[in-house]
Amino acid sequence: MKSDVRCAACPFMKLDGRARYTRNNDHMTRPRGECFCKHSDALAAFELICPRSHRAACFIGYTKESSDKPDIKTAPRWCPRKMAAKPMQISKIQGYQVIETRRPRGLFFVVGSVVTGIDNRDGDAWTEDFPTKRECLKWLTDKDEEE
Repeated sequence: MKSDVRCAACPFMKLDGRARYTRNNDHMTRPRGECFCKHSDALAAFELICPRSHRAACFIGYTKESSDKPDIKTAPRWCPRKMAAKPMQISKIQGYQVIETRRPRGLFFVVGSVVTGIDNRDGDAWTEDFPTKRECLKWLTDKDEEE
């Protein structure tokens, strides 16, 4: 099943402003706008996935001149809605960070001598160790069907 998380259709995507009119863009009907994610877990997700990024935190992308939607077809890697839908592999340090802070919410797994699954969809950070990645992913994804 393909995940259909797209920023253009997301209620958390907000247009945060538009560029000023200049000689470079006076031919446009409207200057481009900047889109940011306003999800409550967006900043934590961005800092987990892109810890040393030079980009503005939670920046999604620019709009086209005549639109109020971002000019991307999907969602960024750090999208909190995408993290909650599909398990994501993270490092051991990032795993400790998710367990300690309980942010961002989502499904994660850490590969080491054993594979550790972290289910933090509800903010409780449930963990379980497995001998194989397949068993871990089954545990993370089958919990959806039990509820």
